[in-house]
Amino acid sequence: MTKRALDILVVDDDRDNADSLAEVFALDDHRVTVAYSGEQAIEAFRHSRFDMGFFDVMMPGKNGVESFIEIRGFRPEAKVFFMTGYSGEDLLQAARDHGAMGVFSKPVDLNRVLDMLARATA
Repeated sequence: MTKRALDILVVDDDRDNADSLAEVFALDDHRVTVAYSGEQAIEAFRHSRFDMGFFDVMMPGKNGVESFIEIRGFRPEAKVFFMTGYSGEDLLQAARDHGAMGVFSKPVDLNRVLDMLARATA
């Protein structure tokens, strides 16, 4: 069974992290857009439909969870996973309460992420 390519948005204020994860997804034949802030993520979702998003939790300006909650206001079907190096349990609970797909600890286990994508596209 062939998997389908996904349109993925990667959001992280750490450009190296964002670009590295985007490269891994692209090498796995997905179409990837990168945003480096919560505000850019919101704009990206306003202009494009994404099958999945991977958002950093802690970012300057709008954090990943605030951005996700705003996006769900106009795109309720948005599917987003969060990545965090912090515990921030209140923020993570807010993300879950608004329908987050899950949370990956940083550094992200790339095999686990790719396995999850493979299951989502099978």
